[in-house]
Amino acid sequence: MNATLSDEKLNAFVDGELDVAESEALLARLREDAELANRVCRLRNLKSMVAVAYADPPAAGRPTRGAGLAVGPGARYAAGVAILALGLGAGWLVRDLQDPGVARQARATPDAIRLVRAADTSRVMLHVDSAEPRALHGVLDRAEGLLAAAEREGRTIEIEVIANSRGLDLLRADYSPEADRIARLARQHANVHFIACNQSIARLKSEGKTVVLLPEAKVAPTAIGEIVTRLQQGWTYVKV
Repeated sequence: MNATLSDEKLNAFVDGELDVAESEALLARLREDAELANRVCRLRNLKSMVAVAYADPPAAGRPTRGAGLAVGPGARYAAGVAILALGLGAGWLVRDLQDPGVARQARATPDAIRLVRAADTSRVMLHVDSAEPRALHGVLDRAEGLLAAAEREGRTIEIEVIANSRGLDLLRADYSPEADRIARLARQHANVHFIACNQSIARLKSEGKTVVLLPEAKVAPTAIGEIVTRLQQGWTYVKV
């Protein structure tokens, strides 16, 4: 019954990107379709685990321990990673990991798909999903703060700014209030990357809107997929 509903549409529902009429129609369908409700729950669980694991991100400029970015108490971080790793091992996988063979292997061998136990603080994701000016401005403040701290400490850092949902305005050529600043950051720092969520782009286009990205922006299939992939690689995640 739910085969005609794409993962993109369900992700848009979970992210609050559907309009009122579409949301109400989908909610009514969820009451009648247990399998569809289960799909939505899996998506919501994955997003919630990412949020809970990193609910208290470090502030730019906060004193660091050693040569890395402070990520909060080690026990909390380890617990958050363990929760997310357990979810992945149990088959709570985003689209990029939903191949049946991979899912079977993960369920049989939980370590087959796992996150590293220690964050690599030289690689940081900054995630923005709000169009509020303070969020769009703040994510670049955070990037510049991390770059400055790394320079003072004589270390290198790689930063990926990931924009989805309403935060996509940061990377839209006709909407971004930070276009000049993004161009300058990209020009001065080859280690800073800007990633737009294709799912959010598709959603806007389905509403008849034209989406033109800044030349510095690259596109990932989904924001959550990009985040989970980077977490598996050991990146530090910061929700702005």
